[in-house]
Amino acid sequence: MKTLLHLTDFSETARNAYAYAIALARQMGATLHVAHIYDRPYASIAYQGGLSAVIDAALDQKIREELKKLLTEYSAAVPAEGVSIHLHLWGDVTVWRPAAYLDKVPGAELIVVGTRGATSIWHGGLFGTNTARLIRHSPIPVLAIHPGNAYKPFQKVLLPVDIFDESTLSVVQRTIDFLQPWTSVKLVLLVVNTPYVFYDTASIEKFIAELREKVHYPNMELKVYNDISVEEGLRQAMESEKADLLAMGTHARKGLAQFLFGSITENVAQHLSYPLLSFPLASKD
Repeated sequence: MKTLLHLTDFSETARNAYAYAIALARQMGATLHVAHIYDRPYASIAYQGGLSAVIDAALDQKIREELKKLLTEYSAAVPAEGVSIHLHLWGDVTVWRPAAYLDKVPGAELIVVGTRGATSIWHGGLFGTNTARLIRHSPIPVLAIHPGNAYKPFQKVLLPVDIFDESTLSVVQRTIDFLQPWTSVKLVLLVVNTPYVFYDTASIEKFIAELREKVHYPNMELKVYNDISVEEGLRQAMESEKADLLAMGTHARKGLAQFLFGSITENVAQHLSYPLLSFPLASKD
């Protein structure tokens, strides 16, 4: 990955993610784009027959000048030697709909964003967070950084797998590709058994045998954890394995399917406090 995009709202959570993004870009030899998204001011103009909303150009210019100062100060707050930084201000686009702005950063391969997760049923539990929605809608990988997540060179990465999902091989290979800038990273494939979904030993052994025929990565192993839910199994595994990064694939469910079934990856982004790298997979409507 040679082009990274960091989205900021200037909060402390975003500043922490920015420091992480800089370290990541330095490790990868990548260019880092930093963008702030804001709502442009509109004024109502009366005309015969009704009202029309138009952009207040003078006020918009004033807002942009102030935001440019904030963005410049924000970018200068973290040492970025060796990293090429580009600053952007985008008006009237939705943070969690990246299709509306990714063309502004040609070649963008990863979005790095800070997240506080869900703090109540109204903030996350019922409507989701911007980060969870971004993960659901992004056509490129998203790296979600929680407060307290500090970058250190990856030594161990945890990747939960569904041994019966045909997209699993793709997620494993994309994770391996992502890890190329780091040397000798241990990749732990994780199977989580729950009371509702239980993988038998024979199926697991068949899966890992077939995987090793198709994917060649010397420092890879598979472990099985048992827990009441997948999310709790992931929490237990991350703490036990002391992994530096949690990687997951996400199926972009939309509409009623999203409301009824949700997404484990989005739930993890909202409720677990680990660096989370999500890879978009085929949509499940």
